[in-house]
Amino acid sequence: MNTGYFAWGTYQQSQSRYVKPTVSEPEKQQGKRLVLWSESGKNLPRSELLPEPVERNNRSASEKTLDAQCLVVGPFGSASKADDMQQRLFSLGVASRERSDNEASEYDHWVHIPPLASREAAIRLLRELQGQNIDSFVITQGELANGISLGLFSKEVSANKVSSRLLQAGYETRIKQLARQPQTYWLELAVKEADKITEGMWERFADEYNGLKVLEKNCKGIASESSIH
Repeated sequence: MNTGYFAWGTYQQSQSRYVKPTVSEPEKQQGKRLVLWSESGKNLPRSELLPEPVERNNRSASEKTLDAQCLVVGPFGSASKADDMQQRLFSLGVASRERSDNEASEYDHWVHIPPLASREAAIRLLRELQGQNIDSFVITQGELANGISLGLFSKEVSANKVSSRLLQAGYETRIKQLARQPQTYWLELAVKEADKITEGMWERFADEYNGLKVLEKNCKGIASESSIH
């Protein structure tokens, strides 16, 4: 599973909050929002949403299908907590699907570009990457502040492929391992569903669910407004 459940374990050294990432699904004006991803604590992202419009090239239907994105929300330490969050989302008209993470891998693999000299430099690089249809986020806090997040992967081989591709394109990348604790629960949402949730709502959820994170991944068959699992 690709960006699989990137951070989808309870990271033992994390005091994380949340991130609501950009969407890859084209909007009516074919724009892509700029998101700053904050990272605090020794291991995990602690994030806030700071959107800004970024132009994006038109893409073919096949490219969009291959690049289909969804969001995963969690981790939850029990199925009951995940169920509670799922019901709260449902009350807002947001469909989601619950899954548990029982993968044997002990680590997730975070591909990133090391911190740049300033936030402005990081945003310029982010625009450059997004202009090439590379999903990416600016890290706004912690030891990797002003770096660029390029995705979190459950499989090391997937992280290495992404890192190698960007290295060949002339970008300096690093891979950071994040320890994962198995048997956690997550909710998957289609991007269009997540767009129904305001920044203020995400902040409230982050306050109520300790360590809540929202990350983007490639996915198939995620619940939409017409189906809830």
